[in-house]
Amino acid sequence: MKTTTPSFILELPLKTTPVQESTILVRLDAGRQLYNACLGESRKRLDLLRQSKEFQEIRILPKGKEKTEAFKSLNRKYEFTEYDIHHYAAGIRHGWIQDHINIHIAQKLATRAFKAVQKKAFRKAKNVRFKGKNQFDTLEGKNNETGLIFRDNTLYWAGLEIPCIIDDTNELISYGLNHEIKYCRIVRRKINSKNRFYVQLILEGTPYQNPENKIGTEEIGLDVGPSTIAIVGDTKAELKQFCSDLVPKQKEKRKLQRKQDRQRRANNPENYNENGTVKKGKKKWKKSNRYKKTSSEVAELDRKLAAHRKSLHGNDINNIIAIGTRIKTEIIPYIAWQKIFGKSIQVRAPSMFMSSLKRKAENAGGYLIKFPTNTTKLSQVCHICGNAVKKPLSQRWHICCGIKMQRDLYSAYLCKCVDTETSTLDIARAKQLWPGLEPVLSEAVSRVIQSASSGKVPASFGLYGNQRKSGSSVKPVAAITEAMDDVIRDNINEDESHGEVI
Repeated sequence: MKTTTPSFILELPLKTTPVQESTILVRLDAGRQLYNACLGESRKRLDLLRQSKEFQEIRILPKGKEKTEAFKSLNRKYEFTEYDIHHYAAGIRHGWIQDHINIHIAQKLATRAFKAVQKKAFRKAKNVRFKGKNQFDTLEGKNNETGLIFRDNTLYWAGLEIPCIIDDTNELISYGLNHEIKYCRIVRRKINSKNRFYVQLILEGTPYQNPENKIGTEEIGLDVGPSTIAIVGDTKAELKQFCSDLVPKQKEKRKLQRKQDRQRRANNPENYNENGTVKKGKKKWKKSNRYKKTSSEVAELDRKLAAHRKSLHGNDINNIIAIGTRIKTEIIPYIAWQKIFGKSIQVRAPSMFMSSLKRKAENAGGYLIKFPTNTTKLSQVCHICGNAVKKPLSQRWHICCGIKMQRDLYSAYLCKCVDTETSTLDIARAKQLWPGLEPVLSEAVSRVIQSASSGKVPASFGLYGNQRKSGSSVKPVAAITEAMDDVIRDNINEDESHGEVI
């Protein structure tokens, strides 16, 4: 059985010449065509497998080892396995692609294509996407001995020798270069419409720990919403907006998108009906130089937004790790969120945040435990009486048995008290911890009220959107229906613990 060891990534910029950049772009396009070929072949084999009588018979079997083994045997029969796609990639690589893509890179591309189709097979994705021209940005090898090779601060790749830009005073880079290299990956990024190339070294070991970032020891209950994040530790609690700095920049993007639409209509009047709608059927679109420039501006803005979001995620994660690394939270229904809070999810990317938090918590010696909402019902239950009462999404405060607490903070508190083995709320522990943590939660609410007195807050906080001057009283409201995403449908599942109004 193949053993795995912990890994981390060190990224270094490459100092390329125009000739080297041209060669890299040709190789990326060769990799794109090989990937598309493997993707199409994998999809074809999956379709043939699903059309077979054996598949229809196996799919109705009860879940268990017998069904799993039957599917594995069927996959081998129709050559729908990772190694079969490796063999296919090696066969079609002969020719001009062989001059640009070595066998190890080809196998990695085949694995990438197979896993994409496998998601469709497991119904984790509706379909697969083929890569268009200039849409393929990465290639990677399998080791540091053939193909992409990093040695003596230089990347060697089939005749190319590209030096890396290395800051010798950077402790993170020095730390990474002292570790063994598993394999290399070359990455192309477009910055201000210009190509920039980087090499990513996948290194064996644990990531560099910044000595300025402290690691706490408390147990944390976490509640992440589409626009809010509630954190409750043993001695500290916090309720804040989730990536609030990204929201205003969406207006700038919307202006550019409207400009794009005007330019597209001016360049292609024959593709539109008199009422302004797009004609049906196949069409050819003309793209003016100004339209291409506007598209580049939109792409650059998206890149900056992604970089800013990653920075905000890292800052929030470091703040959480500073409190503690033992984290408990509910499973987030990302698909349901995308349907209801599409714009907010696109901007804030909570799934990416949770993945990074899990990885960093484990690297720090902790853990991130998730439990289902249908067994805990933390947004409905009261830990005093134990009754679970459904709350509409607009009800942002938990009021029961003399308790009056902001809903997200209260859910985060109850996360601390969930039994991880049974995934149920430990009522006795919740009653035991409440007297000591109630003042901590109330203090967090007071800080939110003070900070909100001079501006707007999300409706999910349960406060007025427009606050009065500092010092004025702020009252929680029972129903706030304003949302960032158009209109929330009336048939939303009201007992969804994470379905929050933005």
